Amino acid sequence: MATETQRVDLGEQLDITVVGSLKPTLAAALDGAQPVELDGGRLQRADTAGIQLLLAFTRAAAEGPGWRWAQGALPPAVAEAAGRLGLVEALSAGATPDTP
Repeated sequence: MATETQRVDLGEQLDITVVGSLKPTLAAALDGAQPVELDGGRLQRADTAGIQLLLAFTRAAAEGPGWRWAQGALPPAVAEAAGRLGLVEALSAGATPDTP
């Protein structure tokens, strides 16, 4: 049986214009007992501010309820922005594997 998760839709952009509104959503997800599934399937753009928020979230979630990418890997927009910052591995490590 699969572990129940709390899904957070990252929307179409993960940049300075949305991090202020996304931060409380991610913080609330950390308060739950269920692992968090980050859904970046609609993401078209990510910038340094968005990557910084994701990095803080994934580090906190790895010590708490756990987390994973809904698509099983970094969304392309996140991978591109994280790649420019040398943070691809940091945003991949610590993800909770899917539980069948």
